[in-house]
Amino acid sequence: MADIPGWYKDFVAAVVVALPDELDEPTAIAWLKNPAALEQALKSLASAAAVEAADAGTGVADAISNDKTADGWVLEEDVTEPAEVSAETIETTDLGEGGDYLFGDEVSERVHTFDRLLGQVHCEYLVAHPEQIPEDYQKFMLVFAGTIWRSPDGNHQVPCATFRQGEWSLIFGILEGGLESRDVLVRSTA
Repeated sequence: MADIPGWYKDFVAAVVVALPDELDEPTAIAWLKNPAALEQALKSLASAAAVEAADAGTGVADAISNDKTADGWVLEEDVTEPAEVSAETIETTDLGEGGDYLFGDEVSERVHTFDRLLGQVHCEYLVAHPEQIPEDYQKFMLVFAGTIWRSPDGNHQVPCATFRQGEWSLIFGILEGGLESRDVLVRSTA
């Protein structure tokens, strides 16, 4: 039997707690007798929630969707705040003087001197909502160093957004490899 992930158990528990008090016995029994109807009702609720979340505009997810733990990576740092980002609330910065020549642990140490860095949830949100990324950022590799993974080979990996072939995509870059002149850190303005 497959292990049920903890996040799924937590989700099921939250669904049970959130069931409306006014759910009557005949409806519950009807769904027990017709699981396809229950499945359809849940699918329509999930679809409505997805549309509502997409319409919300600037809200980011509570958790990353591209979980690298299955690849043997370990999540070492993960900034999830602020809960909302937009073109007006993000800014970019480089590593500062001499930053183009830093490699190895020096890069990680310099990155840790910055505040308000955004993480993978923000990167994933912005890649899914490219209208929230200022057009002049297309010339940069956007580095979201608020999330740091340790890969099995021991390198620190950070999520990045890159603009290629007319669209933004999520990739991971090795932090110890340094930042090039077109790489910029993304952080919150607030």
